[in-house]
Amino acid sequence: MKSSATTADTVVKRKRRAVVYLSVMGLALMIGLLQFMQMFRPVTVETMAAETIQVEIPIGSTAPQIGKILMDKGIIRSDLAFRIATRLKDYGGRYKAGVYALTVGASLQDIMDEITKGSVYKETIRFTIPEGYEIRQIADLLHGEGIVDREEFLREAEEGVFENSFLNNIPVRENRLEGYLFPDTYEIFAAESANSIIGRMLERFEEVAEEIGLLEWKDGEMTLDEVVTLASVVEREAGTTDELPLVSAVFHNRLRIGMNLGSCATVQYVLKERKPRLSTKDTEINSPYNTYIIPGLPIGPIASPGKEALKAAMEPADSDYLYFVATNNGTNVFSNNYQQFLIDKENNR
Repeated sequence: MKSSATTADTVVKRKRRAVVYLSVMGLALMIGLLQFMQMFRPVTVETMAAETIQVEIPIGSTAPQIGKILMDKGIIRSDLAFRIATRLKDYGGRYKAGVYALTVGASLQDIMDEITKGSVYKETIRFTIPEGYEIRQIADLLHGEGIVDREEFLREAEEGVFENSFLNNIPVRENRLEGYLFPDTYEIFAAESANSIIGRMLERFEEVAEEIGLLEWKDGEMTLDEVVTLASVVEREAGTTDELPLVSAVFHNRLRIGMNLGSCATVQYVLKERKPRLSTKDTEINSPYNTYIIPGLPIGPIASPGKEALKAAMEPADSDYLYFVATNNGTNVFSNNYQQFLIDKENNR
């Protein structure tokens, strides 16, 4: 049996170990806290004059992405601290894209404020490309808004080098990128080059095409380029979004039975004029785009189709329609026989 002296000695030793353990834990916590707080401190400036660094915050960047950019540039100590501060300050979603001149040694708060205020060194510009626009119209729009020179844009669309793999499947032809400059709202940097702007549009096309399964398109009857070509005709002929699958069904049915598409939009593309009514002479123009005289699809797209038009070209409505006529209210009326087509045409002169 242990003596009371031995028991007391054991208790003292345990207390000492506990004190040592708590001291070590306290020291570790203090060091950890100091290191944590250090992450939030400004970057140490080695020279007397604080250095200013140009930092680009790309459009659509998330807080974690911005934090990494700032840390890689040596503007902040820790991207984790940036993410924590962003959440604590509820700055998420408030950061603005642009090219900033940020000062090394500025506080984390000052840096965050700078890129939420949008005090950019290089401004951004927004523009919208409507669905169904041709490359020439896109060039006109950008030139009219002072974004890029029209001729430079058209030249770059024809001759520029782009890395998108889907472009390898486009046959050699004039207007090689027609149909692939995706119609959408874009935000770009001021004075951005024509090549960069076109690159953004091609990237957006690729994103949408991947989303709807077009990049993996394996249909034996149509290639990806033919889908885009058909979608561009569907986009130009449909009066409303709801009509897209029906117009697609008409053209799919015509292709299946060997009937010419007879699309006015393809002739308008050749004319470079969107005439409300085509003459007989117009429909006889000798061109690989004129679907009144050539069988099958035109040689390439005639405009930039949107997402819904691309989907409609891939998945037409289940319908036996072979004809449609534009009405006076901007929509179309559909039929499956020539006699009804003539009646519809007469009623909508």
